[in-house]
Amino acid sequence: MMRRYLAEFIGTFAIVFAPVALAATAGLKGGAAGLLPAALVSGLAVLAMVYALGHISAAHFNPAVTLGFAVSRRFPWRYLLPYWISQLLGGICAAAVVTFLFGPGFGIHVPSVSPITAIVIEAMITFFLMLVIISVATDRRVNGAVPGLAIGLTVVFGVMIAGPVTGGSMNPARSLGPALLAGGTALSSYWIYVVGPMAGAVIASLLYEFIRGGSEHAKGAPNDLFEALEEIGSK
Repeated sequence: MMRRYLAEFIGTFAIVFAPVALAATAGLKGGAAGLLPAALVSGLAVLAMVYALGHISAAHFNPAVTLGFAVSRRFPWRYLLPYWISQLLGGICAAAVVTFLFGPGFGIHVPSVSPITAIVIEAMITFFLMLVIISVATDRRVNGAVPGLAIGLTVVFGVMIAGPVTGGSMNPARSLGPALLAGGTALSSYWIYVVGPMAGAVIASLLYEFIRGGSEHAKGAPNDLFEALEEIGSK
């Protein structure tokens, strides 16, 4: 299990480091600033880590995604907390490295709308992300080459839509590290980036299980990870 926890740590570190470091270097000569670069680097980081580490840990890299898999019975509940800890530590360490290199305050998420609106927006974009993830990762009818590309592109359009409004987090681990190190409004607003993504992921996972229409084509998340972890836990 430690290898899986380490994979979750590394993957989450990468997908947090990429957009936060981009924000830190955007103002430098040759830096890439704006919504499109932020969306692309976020999606590409997720795409790369899914292909690199998905076969080890299932590439959740997101506490909301792990919760969605657990609620839909595609991931054992007993491993929920260790996965969360690995993911949150990965995000915090990524933000700490950027802070050490460039200073605090980069890559923070602060909504530009009311908390209720922000929660709904985060829930909606996370809903689509989780719907894609649970579909491509837990259905035997999906080609194994699809998940990384499909998930990465979903992150891109999520950030493009919600970037000006909430920052387009979709991931409590993405928002926590920068908020902790910046403090202030970013930290006091962090709860929005827990409630919204968690709600969206749970709704999407339950809805897809209904749409799937039974267990005939279902598997763990992915590569029958559920069965492997259950076997480990029974020993």
